[in-house]
Amino acid sequence: MALWPVLAPAAWAQAPTAPLPPPRPDRPEMPASEPRSENPPPADTPVEKTASDDNSAHSACLDRLTKLGLRFEKRPRVEEGRCSVENPVLLSSLPGGVEVAPASLMACPVAESLARWMSEVVAPEAERQFQSAPTKLLIGTSYQCRDQRNGAKLSEHALGNGVDIMGFEFAKRSPLAIASQSENSPEATFQSAIQKAACPIFNTVLGPGSDAAHGDHLHLDLRQRKGDYRICQ
Repeated sequence: MALWPVLAPAAWAQAPTAPLPPPRPDRPEMPASEPRSENPPPADTPVEKTASDDNSAHSACLDRLTKLGLRFEKRPRVEEGRCSVENPVLLSSLPGGVEVAPASLMACPVAESLARWMSEVVAPEAERQFQSAPTKLLIGTSYQCRDQRNGAKLSEHALGNGVDIMGFEFAKRSPLAIASQSENSPEATFQSAIQKAACPIFNTVLGPGSDAAHGDHLHLDLRQRKGDYRICQ
C-alpha cells in the first residue's frame, strides 16, 4: 500500500484544488494495467491431465510392482482397433514366488491389485483352510479384444483391465478349480472367502452364484463407475 506523506495543517490549507496539468508531450501517460478478470475460474475447477502426468503415474505403478517383488515385462501400449491397453505388463509371477500361468498381459494397476489380493487374502485363507501355500494362479483370460458377452460395449478385457481366475495350485494339496463346491467343505469356505474379500480391491467381482457365464471362474476387473459404484456377486 502506498504511504502518503503526513502534512501539517498549514500545508493542507495551502494545497491547490485545481486539476493537475496534462502530461508533457514528451512524457505520454503510462498505459493502464490489464484489468483483472471479474469471473476467475472456481477453485475446484479440475486441472486437465497431461501426457507427462500419465507417464509419471505409469512409472510409479511399475516401480511399485518392482518393490512388491512381482516378475513382469513392461510392454508397449496396445492399439488394436477399438481395443487398447495403457501401461501394459506381461505378468509371470506374484509376491512369494506364486507363478501366473500362463504369463498374462494386463494393465499395470490390475497386476498390482492381483498382488494385493493374493498376499492379503488368498495366501492367508489357503493356510487357514488347507494348511498350504498357493504356488500357482491359473488365468483363463486377461487382455482380449472383444465386446462384453451381451455385446453392449467393450469388455474390460479389451482394455487390459480385467482377468478371469480359473483356479489355484498349492504346495501340499491338489489343485482347486473355481466351480460350485460341496457345501460346508474347506474348498467352499476358501472360495467364498476369497471371492468376497476381492470386493474392496477390485471394482467388479463375478463368480459362481452370480450367473451361468461365471460358474467356472472369478472375473475381477477395475472398471470405473460413477460414484465409485462396485459390483460384487
